[in-house]
Amino acid sequence: MLNKRKAFMGYVVYVIGKPIAKRAMKRKARSATPGRRGCAIAGAVAGVGTALAALMFWRKRKKGEESLQS
Repeated sequence: MLNKRKAFMGYVVYVIGKPIAKRAMKRKARSATPGRRGCAIAGAVAGVGTALAALMFWRKRKKGEESLQS
């Protein structure tokens, strides 16, 4: 159940927390260097995972179509 007091407290936390989070993210973004090897590895792993997931989905879809046709 939501009442005025809880809504006000949520709003206050949001208003105070948003600038703090923005500052922290800007600081974190400045400290990260774009040429790091870890970023490239993470990107490659994400790409491979995406490709595997797409292939699994496509294979499952293809099997489903065959069973519908017969």
